[in-house]
Amino acid sequence: MSQVTCNVASIEKLNAFLYRIFLAPTKAVSFKAGQYVSVIMGEGDKRHFSIANTPSSELIELHIGATPDNNYAMQVVEKMQSGEALEVEIANGAAYLREESTRPIILMAGGTGFSYVKSILEQIVESNLENPVYLYWGVKEYSHFYFEDQAKSWSEEHNNIHFHPVVELPEEDWLGKHGYVHQAVLDEFEDLSEFDIYIVGRFEMAKVAREDFIKRGAVIDNIYGDAFAFI
Repeated sequence: MSQVTCNVASIEKLNAFLYRIFLAPTKAVSFKAGQYVSVIMGEGDKRHFSIANTPSSELIELHIGATPDNNYAMQVVEKMQSGEALEVEIANGAAYLREESTRPIILMAGGTGFSYVKSILEQIVESNLENPVYLYWGVKEYSHFYFEDQAKSWSEEHNNIHFHPVVELPEEDWLGKHGYVHQAVLDEFEDLSEFDIYIVGRFEMAKVAREDFIKRGAVIDNIYGDAFAFI
């Protein structure tokens, strides 16, 4: 973990509540795919956001879901929009990609947690890893898929990557998986003992998913998620 000053390179609003932000560090930084940054807002006030790109990138990509009633994220976005430089801690988190593992991989993300698995997936592609990868991305409604085309393209271009979008509250014409995202994983796999599993999303979701996956044979030491440091 190191502290670095970053300038805001760009801010793009992807939908009504989601911002894609690129930060330019003022010095070289290093991190692992799946780690996060902590934006320092004040003494004792750090706000955590997953890094959405690979360590080989010069910029730091963030996807921040922010609405006026979500001060935790909205205040960070407003600070970035002001144009002032930011102090961030980088290379936080222990739920990074284990590149040395040859086990099949389940990536399970809820909502804007896709930014976390995006970093891991891009690293898998960049490193030419051959592990079978099963991406489960769950959202409340279909309109919340903001990088669905990118996720589809990974699965179309790489035989080892499989994408499963899951909509919790689908419209009548939705033909894909629906309900809770972790249940979609359970519906697919009877035995999870051979998998590395990466989980990102709401703390309560991560907790229930880990418990249910262990019941299906998942090895706790092979389940990764930074939420588990807080619950």
